[in-house]
This record gives sequence, C-alpha cells and structure tokens, in this order.
Amino acid sequence: MKRFFLLGLITLFYLPGKAQYYLEHVNVIDVEHGKVIADQSVYIQGHRIKSISPAPIFDTSAIIYDCTGKYVMPGLWDMHIHDAGDDSSNRHEYVPLFLANGVTGIRDMWGSDEMLKLKADIEAGRFTGPRMIIGSPIIDGEKPFFKTALSAKTPVQGRHFVDSLKDAGYDFIKIYTVIREPVYLAIADECKRKGIPMEGHLPMEVGLEEAVAAGQRSFEHNFNVNRYLTGKEAEYRKWSRHYLDTVHLPLKAEFMVQNEPLGVSEKDFSLPPVLLHEMIKNRVAVVPTLTLAQGRSLSTDTMLKRTRGLEYLSLGFINYWKRQQPVLPTDLVQTFGAAARFLTNKGVLILAGTDVNNPFCVPGFGLQQELINLHNAGLTNLQVLQTATLNPAKFLYKEKDLGTVTAGKLADLLILDDNPLAAISNTQKINAVIVNGKYISKKEIKQMLDEQRKR
Repeated sequence: MKRFFLLGLITLFYLPGKAQYYLEHVNVIDVEHGKVIADQSVYIQGHRIKSISPAPIFDTSAIIYDCTGKYVMPGLWDMHIHDAGDDSSNRHEYVPLFLANGVTGIRDMWGSDEMLKLKADIEAGRFTGPRMIIGSPIIDGEKPFFKTALSAKTPVQGRHFVDSLKDAGYDFIKIYTVIREPVYLAIADECKRKGIPMEGHLPMEVGLEEAVAAGQRSFEHNFNVNRYLTGKEAEYRKWSRHYLDTVHLPLKAEFMVQNEPLGVSEKDFSLPPVLLHEMIKNRVAVVPTLTLAQGRSLSTDTMLKRTRGLEYLSLGFINYWKRQQPVLPTDLVQTFGAAARFLTNKGVLILAGTDVNNPFCVPGFGLQQELINLHNAGLTNLQVLQTATLNPAKFLYKEKDLGTVTAGKLADLLILDDNPLAAISNTQKINAVIVNGKYISKKEIKQMLDEQRKR
C-alpha cells in the first residue's frame, strides 16, 4: 500500500533530535492518588523528565510551551493490539493513529519479524513511535483456532516452541485457547526455565488457580475467568474436555460462548483470599477488551455509526469488517465489565486493551473508546486512567520509568485541554503528545490525521 507523506511528517518520524524544553504553568495529574498538582514547570531533557517544580522559569534560552489551563498525564498504553502484518502499514498507518490519540505504548499479542524490526528502529531512535512490547506468534493446540498459529501437539513440541521464540527476541510467549492441559503445563514450565513470561488466553481446559500457579501473567478478554468467579469452573472444564476430544476443528466461536456464564453480576462473583493474594503478589492482570466484545456482539450497522476513526483506515479494512457477523452475545460486554469492576476493587490489575485489527477496534481511537467502556462498566475516572498508565507500568515491572508524571521517568506524556479526573472523555481533548521526549504539537497531530485521510 503506497503512502505519500509531507516532508514535515517524514521529519517527524525519522529525525528524533534531542529534546530540551519546559512545559510551563501546567497542571500535573497524579494518577496514583487521584490529585491535581496545579501550576507546575515540567522540564524535559532528552528522553526523560528532568524536574518538576512550582518555581518560575528563568532560563530564557530554553524552549517554553505555555500550558496555562492545561493538564499533563502519563501517555496511554493499549495493552492488547495486533499488528497489520505489513511493515509499511505498521509504520505509516498504525503509528500515526496511536500517537494522535495519546497512545505512547503498545503490547502486540501476535508478534512478527516486522514488528521486532520496528521496535528496534524505535528504540535506536531511527523512527518515532510508541514504546513496544512484542509477544510471540500464538501457540495453540493440536486443533488450532487459527490455521497460521503454532500447533503444539505434545509437551516436547511446546517446549521447543518456547526455546525458539525466546531466542528470536520476543518479549513473552502468547498462549491460546484450545491447547491441551499437559502441553500447557510443559510450556509454562519451559517459560519459567527460560525466564520469559507466558501471557494470553486462559485455555478452556485449564483452571484459573492452575494457570496462576503455573505462572501465567495475563488473561486476555476475560475469557474463561467468569466461570471461576461464579463457582462454575468444574462443569465448564468438563464440557471443554469433551469438546476438545470430539470436535474436528474449532472454527466457530461456540467454545468461547459456551464457557461464559451470562446474566451474571458482581453479586455472583467470589475470589478466594489465597488466589487473590497470589494474583496481586505476582502482578497477574486481566485485560477485558470491552471494545472487542462490542465489535463482535453488536450489529455492523450499529458499529459503523458509533466507531470513531474509520475514515483513517483503508477501504479494504472497512469492507472486511462490514462482512463480519456478530458472533458473541451482547451480554458479554456487561458481564466482562462487571468482572473488571469486581477485580479492580479487589486490587487485581486491570489493563486497558482493545484487540486492534479485529472488527471496529481502530488503532488509537479504540483505546479512547475502551476508556469510556471501562467507565461505563463502573470504574471510577481514576481507576480507568490507571488501567492505561500506572497498571501497565506495574504489570511490566517498569514503574521506575513509566506510569506517572515524575522527575526521572521517561517523557511519555499527554497534554490535555481539560481534566481527565473530572471526565474520562477529556483524554480525547489532546493538545500535544510527548513520546520518548519528542514533542508532537496539535498542529502536527492534525497533519498526521489529514495525511491518513488523504490516502
């Protein structure tokens, strides 16, 4: 797919430069405690926040951005995306849309050589883009849901996949739904031996307590979690074993729907203190992806009307999405949202993620929608902000560098025209984005989006 960019955009993405400037009179959002620290001077030097102070600026030689009446908060993370499978599309379609929406970090849940190369270019300063965590290609079972997934038929084969993917440079091993229990446990053991995290779906044959004990660090989409929270896991696992023993190829979403209790709410949930303690201690996270659940349960006409950012995608993408029929019950948005609220209030890490590249999950715009969805599910504004800032930093064990606006941390920041603690939709009122110290102005953001629309 060909793209023609203005010289300014080429400069923006390929010439990072050395940042050194002040954000003057800015209100700092404390996403840890839910406070606003008014009228601060934030000094950015290189890739980091050098200092934060209420003192006036006397260095007249420095670049100063007047941020009177504006708010600065940590940049957002989308903790569940899928790349376009094309290096040019990743760089010149996905990256602008993420950055334009304040997404300065992404976690790719089905990585590729192209994304590893893009990550290397960003880290080396050869290209401006969000920080990246790249997961391995999916490891699934003998009858994989996706034909292109790695099929681990035996424990030995599962261990071999872990070894080769670790050597290839992936940040974690992505596990999927229909893998059998003995193979799963071998993969988990090999991940521990090799020192690489295992993240992904909770396999339908595996229990939540078993998975946490095995070391799985994330549970995506909330799949197979609610059956445990409602005390029905044993009967659902029994059905799952029979399904895997008898079904030739799991091409439909039947196995996903069958494992999800519907019509449930927080009053139906319980989480034993021992398991809760283990999840908190090991920073185990759940990624609800309510945006995905919406896109796969509501009608195409409804989603075409309500989804922001469609005008920046190719017609091929849109036409493909139009052909997809809803496959999930509409109740899943409510039940997954209820679980997110329940687990958040218990102290379990909830991460904002969208499943970008799935129907009506638009890069960047989808993350902004996920924040709205989490708020509608009952999370407070502060809790929602934490799902895309502080919680990802904790989950990644990177809170020394990311997650809050603090001196010494990396300068991945979002400057807003209004207070996101007052209304979560204010995260969409973007005045500027700072990624790895590079300041991207409102004018440059508009330029990026205008170029996307012209393709």
